[in-house]
Amino acid sequence: MSSFKIFFVADIHNSELVFRRFLSIPQHHEIDVMILSGDLTGKAIIPIIDLGGENYQYTFKGKTNIVKGSENLEQAKNELKNCGVYPYICSREEVEELKKDPEKVNRLFSTLITENIKRWVVMLEEHVQKDKQVIVMPGNDDILDIDPVLKKSIRDMYPLGKLVELPLGYGMVSFDHVNPTPWNTPREAEENKLWKMLEKTVNLVDRDWDKIICCFHPPPYNTVIDVAPKLDKNLKPVYSLGEMEKENVGSKSVRKFIEKYKPIIGLHGHIHESAGYDKVGKTIVFNPGSEYSSGILKGVILELDRDGLRNWYRIG
Repeated sequence: MSSFKIFFVADIHNSELVFRRFLSIPQHHEIDVMILSGDLTGKAIIPIIDLGGENYQYTFKGKTNIVKGSENLEQAKNELKNCGVYPYICSREEVEELKKDPEKVNRLFSTLITENIKRWVVMLEEHVQKDKQVIVMPGNDDILDIDPVLKKSIRDMYPLGKLVELPLGYGMVSFDHVNPTPWNTPREAEENKLWKMLEKTVNLVDRDWDKIICCFHPPPYNTVIDVAPKLDKNLKPVYSLGEMEKENVGSKSVRKFIEKYKPIIGLHGHIHESAGYDKVGKTIVFNPGSEYSSGILKGVILELDRDGLRNWYRIG
């Protein structure tokens, strides 16, 4: 092997359509390593109320829909899955119970999330050729319950806490936590704690850093790939003279880490609106961006040879 190719995707947020398109990539591109990174899971449950007589009702994006028959029900469920939400068939009484019991909602959410990740892991195991390396990493929005599921895969796809061996002597270290967000997600920390966590990954590295790829979910601060809309105290975009204001929201600790250790490549996500690439010192950093709610697969293909990054291009 004189070179190898990586396909990198981030932030698919439970979109079934995007996941299936990720699965199909080896049919259209010569890929050796497939990386599905960060924010794998969805953010909402949509109750589908069983009205009886094969009639169902659900509300999504402010619109109430009536579904008749099992075939149309399956179509509705698939459309919801493609948007990244979890359809859940239940009675009207159960919906009222869930409204009164946030803890019950949390338990249901955890069950739906882990069941779907289990299903995806099986699909990856069965549908991706055995000679392809598959890596699946959680992100800040993902509950910790999914990690044991990923660890059990026969494809050894869980990358956290170890050095992942790649072809031609390259290695990859991975990191799931991000600097604080307004949404208090499961995997985030203040920058000083983030730095200490990042420094622990250094102990995993056993070779020159020009042979190391850093798959860190948060992008480095003050780059092209960490720009997001500026939000007010109500989490609404701020406008000035009719234009949306933007700001850098990446991690200062990640930037400091890259500047200190100088890995060959940084693979990032988290900021959906900031697809692109930049350089931090001599390290080239990528964010494929995300349009999961529209079913669009956005990714980056990188080709490396023994001397470094030979070529790259974006998909989507």
